[in-house]
Amino acid sequence: MRVLLVDDHEVFVDALALCLGDYPDIVVQGSATTVAQGLRRLRESPCDVVVLDLALAGEDGLTLAREALAEDPTLGIVIATGAEAGDQIVEAVQLGVRGWVTKTETADALVDAIRGVARGETRIPADLLAEVLVSLSRGQHTTVEHVQGIRELTSRELEVLACLVEGMSRTEIGLLLHVSPNTVRTHVQSILHKLKVHSALAAVAIARRAGITGATVPAG
Repeated sequence: MRVLLVDDHEVFVDALALCLGDYPDIVVQGSATTVAQGLRRLRESPCDVVVLDLALAGEDGLTLAREALAEDPTLGIVIATGAEAGDQIVEAVQLGVRGWVTKTETADALVDAIRGVARGETRIPADLLAEVLVSLSRGQHTTVEHVQGIRELTSRELEVLACLVEGMSRTEIGLLLHVSPNTVRTHVQSILHKLKVHSALAAVAIARRAGITGATVPAG
């Protein structure tokens, strides 16, 4: 998979690129130190996953995430940061970011996040994930628009959404429903479009408020 590194600490980027070079399935195809440079690299050479720092020489890394995901919602982004998560992780998830690791974690942890995000899965530490879901659930109200979106979901999309609520990965959903991971990914993208959200976690928050659980799916 093709990876772009975006961080304003060049020594860290060089060390990380060298480390990732030990993994045969990962190709570091470039790096950037600013938001503008990162977006330019993406437009010149599209990649599968961006490893992104939150602080880029005084700029907010989420600015890059916002613009990049607006152009390509399927792009995988892993935040690799030394900062406390705070409210930024909730904002990141709402934008569609699916991976989050700290710079103190091992290279294997980062690689696991990169691989998972490339498969369309979420790779966020369990303790942070719980906080994100609580925050999203509090901030989300089941609007008429959301209810209409749920009613527009096909029976298979409702099954996929129920599996997401259960906390299953896309690979696990594919095995359960006897479909390929790519088919699951297509269903998830359709769910996000109909619910007008940018992340599976936001869709899960809406589903929970609407009464959808991993065990049962209410009639639409």
